[in-house]
Amino acid sequence: MLLILDDPAPGAENMRRDVELLHACAAGEIDGALRIYGFAPPCLSLGRLQPDSDVDLGACARDGVDVVRRPSGGRAVLHDQEVTYALVCRTSDPAFGGHVLESCARIHAAVARGLKTLGIDTAEHAPGADMRAAAIHGATSADCFATPAAHELVDSSGRKLVGSAQARYRGALLQHGSVLLEPPRAAAYLGQPAGRPGTGIRQLIGRGVTREEVSSALVEGFHAAPGSRLEINSTTAAVNADDA
Repeated sequence: MLLILDDPAPGAENMRRDVELLHACAAGEIDGALRIYGFAPPCLSLGRLQPDSDVDLGACARDGVDVVRRPSGGRAVLHDQEVTYALVCRTSDPAFGGHVLESCARIHAAVARGLKTLGIDTAEHAPGADMRAAAIHGATSADCFATPAAHELVDSSGRKLVGSAQARYRGALLQHGSVLLEPPRAAAYLGQPAGRPGTGIRQLIGRGVTREEVSSALVEGFHAAPGSRLEINSTTAAVNADDA
């Protein structure tokens, strides 16, 4: 599995690279990839089926925020003070594959393992017995971080720390994840009141954690996953999506 550490790029370019990796995996050209990156300029990404009407385009234009649509599902994420990962593999991958909830749990476990190296304890959100009611309630907000979905990572007080969404294509999967450095603020660009106040890694541990630290922690967490075949060496770390 390739490791790709990319410099920040515009939203449309980041999504293009992720889709190319997904298609390459589906075609058998690569076994999989973990891509870790950022966005420049800041970008609001919408879930694959999220309506355009959720976005306050005037606010985005005023603040220089790009808008892009993800190939994965979920709701809007503001990519600014955060680190994004994209995990691509076959749905049969022994480390990160499986049915949707199974693969999400395996991927979240790797992220949680990485965050643990920074001194951050996380848990998977348990919506209770009525998962359908919880899902309907969550869908009423356009903001990914307003309400945690089943099995997403939250802090000890239940505040969502990592947003995630998945897409599947011809036997391959793509999972996007956004790890917050600072509290979420996408609501300012969605024309609706903010949900429950969120948090970020810097607030949780009380220091200015860098993107590089978080990226390294994620790599460590994925590399340590049972069955992982992540290649972490100077060659693969330098690979960019165009070379994949």
